[in-house]
Amino acid sequence: MAASLQTYVTQVQRLVHDSTFASFSQSEITDYINEAREDTALDMHCVRHLATGVQLLPGQEIYPLNGAVCGATVLAGGTSYSPATTITFSAAPAGGVTATGIPVITNGVLTSVNLTQWGSGYLDPPAVTVLDGGGSGAVVVPVTFLNMFQVVSMTNIWNNERYMLNFRGFTLFQAYMRCWTTMFQSRPIIWTIHPQDLLVYLRPMPDQIYFSEWDVLSLPAPLVNLTDIDLQVLPPFNKAVQFRAAALALMKNQNFQQAEFYESKYAQRVPRFIAGAGGVRIPNPYNSSFQRMVSR
Repeated sequence: MAASLQTYVTQVQRLVHDSTFASFSQSEITDYINEAREDTALDMHCVRHLATGVQLLPGQEIYPLNGAVCGATVLAGGTSYSPATTITFSAAPAGGVTATGIPVITNGVLTSVNLTQWGSGYLDPPAVTVLDGGGSGAVVVPVTFLNMFQVVSMTNIWNNERYMLNFRGFTLFQAYMRCWTTMFQSRPIIWTIHPQDLLVYLRPMPDQIYFSEWDVLSLPAPLVNLTDIDLQVLPPFNKAVQFRAAALALMKNQNFQQAEFYESKYAQRVPRFIAGAGGVRIPNPYNSSFQRMVSR
Protein backbone atom coordinates (compact mmCIF):
# COMPACT_ATOMS: atom_id res chain seq x y z
CA MET A 1 0.00 0.00 0.00
CA ALA A 2 1.04 3.63 -0.42
CA ALA A 3 3.14 4.94 2.46
CA SER A 4 2.73 8.19 4.35
CA LEU A 5 5.63 10.39 5.39
CA GLN A 6 4.94 9.27 8.97
CA THR A 7 5.37 5.64 7.90
CA TYR A 8 8.71 6.42 6.25
CA VAL A 9 9.89 8.37 9.31
CA THR A 10 9.02 5.49 11.64
CA GLN A 11 10.77 2.98 9.37
CA VAL A 12 13.96 5.04 9.24
CA GLN A 13 13.93 5.70 12.98
CA ARG A 14 13.79 1.97 13.65
CA LEU A 15 16.68 1.27 11.29
CA VAL A 16 18.95 3.93 12.83
CA HIS A 17 17.75 3.24 16.41
CA ASP A 18 16.56 6.80 17.01
CA SER A 19 12.88 6.68 18.00
CA THR A 20 13.13 9.92 20.04
CA PHE A 21 14.89 12.13 17.45
CA ALA A 22 17.97 12.22 19.68
CA SER A 23 20.45 11.88 16.80
CA PHE A 24 18.37 13.11 13.86
CA SER A 25 15.66 15.76 13.85
CA GLN A 26 12.36 15.15 12.10
CA SER A 27 13.28 17.65 9.41
CA GLU A 28 16.61 15.86 8.79
CA ILE A 29 14.92 12.49 8.43
CA THR A 30 12.32 14.04 6.12
CA ASP A 31 15.11 15.44 3.92
CA TYR A 32 16.79 12.03 3.77
CA ILE A 33 13.48 10.37 2.87
CA ASN A 34 12.79 12.80 0.03
CA GLU A 35 16.34 12.36 -1.27
CA ALA A 36 15.88 8.59 -1.06
CA ARG A 37 12.60 8.83 -2.99
CA GLU A 38 14.40 10.75 -5.74
CA ASP A 39 17.18 8.13 -5.84
CA THR A 40 14.55 5.38 -6.05
CA ALA A 41 12.84 7.12 -8.98
CA LEU A 42 16.17 7.60 -10.79
CA ASP A 43 17.38 4.05 -10.18
CA MET A 44 14.12 2.16 -10.70
CA HIS A 45 12.21 4.43 -13.13
CA CYS A 46 9.11 3.97 -11.00
CA VAL A 47 7.52 7.44 -11.16
CA ARG A 48 6.07 7.01 -14.61
CA HIS A 49 2.91 8.15 -16.35
CA LEU A 50 1.37 8.47 -19.80
CA ALA A 51 1.05 12.13 -20.74
CA THR A 52 -1.82 12.64 -23.18
CA GLY A 53 -2.74 15.71 -25.21
CA VAL A 54 0.91 16.57 -25.94
CA GLN A 55 0.95 18.74 -29.07
CA LEU A 56 3.62 18.46 -31.76
CA LEU A 57 3.90 21.78 -33.58
CA PRO A 58 4.31 22.42 -37.33
CA GLY A 59 7.95 22.84 -38.36
CA GLN A 60 9.30 22.32 -34.83
CA GLU A 61 12.07 19.76 -34.43
CA ILE A 62 13.20 20.27 -30.80
CA TYR A 63 10.97 20.03 -27.72
CA PRO A 64 12.06 20.87 -24.14
CA LEU A 65 11.34 18.75 -21.08
CA ASN A 66 12.51 21.32 -18.54
CA GLY A 67 9.29 22.59 -16.98
CA ALA A 68 7.47 22.33 -20.30
CA VAL A 69 3.92 23.35 -21.10
CA CYS A 70 3.12 21.01 -23.97
CA GLY A 71 -0.64 21.18 -24.38
CA ALA A 72 -3.93 22.38 -22.94
CA THR A 73 -7.02 20.40 -21.98
CA VAL A 74 -10.49 21.97 -22.07
CA LEU A 75 -12.44 20.80 -19.01
CA ALA A 76 -15.45 23.03 -19.72
CA GLY A 77 -16.27 24.79 -22.98
CA GLY A 78 -18.41 27.60 -21.58
CA THR A 79 -20.86 29.57 -23.71
CA SER A 80 -21.16 32.69 -25.91
CA TYR A 81 -17.48 32.98 -26.84
CA SER A 82 -16.71 35.03 -29.94
CA PRO A 83 -13.99 34.56 -32.60
CA ALA A 84 -12.06 37.32 -30.80
CA THR A 85 -11.45 35.06 -27.79
CA THR A 86 -7.82 34.75 -26.71
CA ILE A 87 -5.90 32.36 -24.46
CA THR A 88 -3.05 33.42 -22.18
CA PHE A 89 -0.71 31.37 -20.01
CA SER A 90 0.90 32.91 -16.96
CA ALA A 91 4.47 34.01 -17.61
CA ALA A 92 7.35 31.58 -17.28
CA PRO A 93 10.06 32.33 -14.68
CA ALA A 94 13.15 34.25 -15.73
CA GLY A 95 15.07 32.30 -18.34
CA GLY A 96 12.01 30.32 -19.43
CA VAL A 97 9.65 30.64 -22.39
CA THR A 98 5.99 31.53 -21.93
CA ALA A 99 3.54 29.18 -23.63
CA THR A 100 1.15 30.61 -26.23
CA GLY A 101 -1.95 29.19 -27.87
CA ILE A 102 -5.01 29.91 -30.01
CA PRO A 103 -8.52 28.91 -28.92
CA VAL A 104 -10.83 26.97 -31.22
CA ILE A 105 -14.41 28.24 -30.90
CA THR A 106 -17.38 26.25 -32.23
CA ASN A 107 -20.86 27.79 -31.92
CA GLY A 108 -19.70 29.90 -29.00
CA VAL A 109 -18.13 26.98 -27.15
CA LEU A 110 -14.40 26.64 -26.53
CA THR A 111 -13.65 23.18 -27.91
CA SER A 112 -9.83 23.06 -27.88
CA VAL A 113 -6.63 25.08 -27.65
CA ASN A 114 -3.92 24.83 -30.31
CA LEU A 115 -0.50 25.71 -28.95
CA THR A 116 1.64 28.01 -31.05
CA GLN A 117 4.63 27.70 -28.71
CA TRP A 118 5.58 25.27 -25.98
CA GLY A 119 6.46 26.82 -22.65
CA SER A 120 9.65 25.93 -20.80
CA GLY A 121 11.26 26.63 -17.45
CA TYR A 122 8.01 26.48 -15.46
CA LEU A 123 8.28 25.32 -11.85
CA ASP A 124 4.52 24.89 -11.41
CA PRO A 125 1.60 24.50 -13.84
CA PRO A 126 0.73 27.96 -15.21
CA ALA A 127 -2.69 29.53 -14.93
CA VAL A 128 -4.63 29.58 -18.21
CA THR A 129 -6.96 32.53 -18.81
CA VAL A 130 -9.70 32.67 -21.44
CA LEU A 131 -10.34 36.30 -22.41
CA ASP A 132 -13.58 37.34 -24.07
CA GLY A 133 -16.04 39.98 -22.94
CA GLY A 134 -19.10 38.05 -24.06
CA GLY A 135 -18.25 34.50 -23.07
CA SER A 136 -18.05 32.72 -19.74
CA GLY A 137 -17.65 29.34 -18.09
CA ALA A 138 -14.66 27.91 -19.95
CA VAL A 139 -12.07 26.02 -17.91
CA VAL A 140 -8.68 25.11 -19.38
CA VAL A 141 -5.79 23.33 -17.66
CA PRO A 142 -2.26 23.00 -19.06
CA VAL A 143 -0.53 19.75 -19.95
CA THR A 144 2.90 19.98 -18.34
CA PHE A 145 6.20 18.16 -18.00
CA LEU A 146 7.49 19.00 -14.51
CA ASN A 147 10.52 17.26 -12.94
CA MET A 148 10.83 15.00 -16.01
CA PHE A 149 14.17 13.36 -16.70
CA GLN A 150 13.48 10.73 -19.38
CA VAL A 151 11.04 9.69 -22.11
CA VAL A 152 10.38 5.97 -22.53
CA SER A 153 8.28 6.02 -25.69
CA MET A 154 6.23 8.32 -27.87
CA THR A 155 2.98 7.56 -29.70
CA ASN A 156 1.53 9.86 -32.33
CA ILE A 157 -2.16 10.13 -33.23
CA TRP A 158 -3.03 10.62 -36.90
CA ASN A 159 -6.63 10.33 -38.10
CA ASN A 160 -7.89 7.16 -36.41
CA GLU A 161 -4.44 5.66 -35.99
CA ARG A 162 -2.18 5.61 -32.97
CA TYR A 163 1.35 4.62 -33.95
CA MET A 164 4.59 4.42 -31.99
CA LEU A 165 7.58 6.42 -33.16
CA ASN A 166 10.92 4.67 -33.58
CA PHE A 167 13.71 5.56 -31.17
CA ARG A 168 17.41 5.99 -31.88
CA GLY A 169 20.21 7.09 -29.56
CA PHE A 170 21.25 10.69 -30.02
CA THR A 171 24.57 9.93 -31.75
CA LEU A 172 22.94 7.75 -34.42
CA PHE A 173 20.07 10.20 -34.79
CA GLN A 174 22.52 13.07 -35.23
CA ALA A 175 24.53 11.14 -37.83
CA TYR A 176 21.72 9.80 -39.98
CA MET A 177 18.55 11.80 -39.30
CA ARG A 178 19.99 15.32 -39.04
CA CYS A 179 22.55 15.17 -41.84
CA TRP A 180 20.47 17.69 -43.81
CA THR A 181 19.93 21.07 -42.17
CA THR A 182 16.58 21.39 -43.94
CA MET A 183 14.07 18.62 -44.26
CA PHE A 184 10.56 18.07 -45.54
CA GLN A 185 7.68 18.16 -43.10
CA SER A 186 5.43 15.19 -42.61
CA ARG A 187 4.19 12.84 -39.92
CA PRO A 188 7.01 12.30 -37.39
CA ILE A 189 8.41 8.76 -37.48
CA ILE A 190 11.55 8.82 -35.31
CA TRP A 191 12.74 10.56 -32.17
CA THR A 192 15.65 10.85 -29.80
CA ILE A 193 16.49 12.57 -26.54
CA HIS A 194 19.58 14.44 -25.43
CA PRO A 195 19.27 13.58 -21.73
CA GLN A 196 21.77 16.12 -20.42
CA ASP A 197 19.95 19.02 -22.14
CA LEU A 198 16.51 17.45 -21.60
CA LEU A 199 15.63 18.06 -25.26
CA VAL A 200 13.61 15.75 -27.50
CA TYR A 201 14.23 15.77 -31.28
CA LEU A 202 11.75 14.64 -33.97
CA ARG A 203 12.16 13.77 -37.64
CA PRO A 204 10.47 14.50 -39.95
CA MET A 205 9.35 17.76 -38.45
CA PRO A 206 5.53 17.86 -38.12
CA ASP A 207 3.61 19.36 -41.05
CA GLN A 208 0.64 20.21 -38.82
CA ILE A 209 -0.41 20.00 -35.19
CA TYR A 210 -0.40 16.40 -34.01
CA PHE A 211 -1.64 15.15 -30.68
CA SER A 212 0.65 12.60 -29.10
CA GLU A 213 1.08 10.49 -25.98
CA TRP A 214 4.42 10.38 -24.16
CA ASP A 215 5.41 7.70 -21.66
CA VAL A 216 7.58 9.75 -19.31
CA LEU A 217 9.68 9.33 -16.17
CA SER A 218 9.89 12.00 -13.50
CA LEU A 219 11.15 12.74 -10.01
CA PRO A 220 8.64 12.67 -7.15
CA ALA A 221 7.43 15.84 -5.47
CA PRO A 222 8.70 16.20 -1.87
CA LEU A 223 6.57 15.02 1.04
CA VAL A 224 6.14 17.82 3.57
CA ASN A 225 3.59 16.91 6.26
CA LEU A 226 3.59 13.67 8.22
CA THR A 227 0.09 12.94 6.91
CA ASP A 228 1.18 13.31 3.25
CA ILE A 229 0.64 10.07 1.32
CA ASP A 230 3.25 9.05 -1.25
CA LEU A 231 1.16 8.54 -4.39
CA GLN A 232 4.18 8.58 -6.70
CA VAL A 233 6.69 6.04 -5.32
CA LEU A 234 4.32 3.12 -4.95
CA PRO A 235 4.77 -0.54 -3.91
CA PRO A 236 6.98 -2.43 -4.34
CA PHE A 237 9.39 0.43 -5.00
CA ASN A 238 8.61 2.29 -1.77
CA LYS A 239 9.97 -0.68 0.17
CA ALA A 240 13.49 0.46 -0.78
CA VAL A 241 13.14 4.08 0.41
CA GLN A 242 13.78 3.37 4.10
CA PHE A 243 17.11 1.65 3.40
CA ARG A 244 18.46 4.45 1.23
CA ALA A 245 17.28 7.10 3.71
CA ALA A 246 18.87 5.23 6.65
CA ALA A 247 22.15 4.96 4.73
CA LEU A 248 22.14 8.71 4.09
CA ALA A 249 21.43 9.45 7.75
CA LEU A 250 24.18 7.15 9.02
CA MET A 251 26.71 8.61 6.58
CA LYS A 252 26.02 11.99 8.14
CA ASN A 253 27.08 10.51 11.48
CA GLN A 254 30.09 8.87 9.78
CA ASN A 255 28.78 5.46 10.76
CA PHE A 256 30.05 4.08 7.48
CA GLN A 257 29.81 0.37 8.26
CA GLN A 258 26.09 0.47 9.02
CA ALA A 259 25.52 2.93 6.17
CA GLU A 260 27.15 0.50 3.75
CA PHE A 261 24.98 -2.33 5.08
CA TYR A 262 21.74 -0.43 4.43
CA GLU A 263 23.07 0.77 1.08
CA SER A 264 23.54 -2.88 0.10
CA LYS A 265 19.98 -3.64 1.21
CA TYR A 266 18.78 -0.85 -1.08
CA ALA A 267 21.01 -1.98 -3.97
CA GLN A 268 19.67 -5.55 -3.72
CA ARG A 269 16.17 -4.29 -4.40
CA VAL A 270 16.96 -2.19 -7.47
CA PRO A 271 17.45 -4.97 -10.06
CA ARG A 272 14.79 -7.19 -8.50
CA PHE A 273 12.11 -4.48 -8.60
CA ILE A 274 13.08 -3.41 -12.13
CA ALA A 275 12.89 -6.98 -13.37
CA GLY A 276 9.51 -7.42 -11.72
CA ALA A 277 8.20 -4.26 -13.41
CA GLY A 278 9.03 -5.64 -16.86
CA GLY A 279 11.76 -3.30 -18.09
CA VAL A 280 11.55 0.16 -19.57
CA ARG A 281 12.21 0.87 -23.25
CA ILE A 282 11.61 -1.86 -25.83
CA PRO A 283 12.48 -2.00 -29.54
CA ASN A 284 9.92 -1.09 -32.18
CA PRO A 285 7.03 -3.51 -31.43
CA TYR A 286 5.95 -3.42 -35.09
CA ASN A 287 9.29 -4.82 -36.26
CA SER A 288 8.84 -8.34 -37.66
CA SER A 289 11.78 -9.81 -35.73
CA PHE A 290 10.45 -8.35 -32.48
CA GLN A 291 7.00 -9.78 -33.20
CA ARG A 292 8.52 -13.24 -33.78
CA MET A 293 10.40 -12.97 -30.49
CA VAL A 294 7.22 -12.05 -28.61
CA SER A 295 5.25 -14.86 -30.27
CA ARG A 296 7.73 -17.39 -28.90
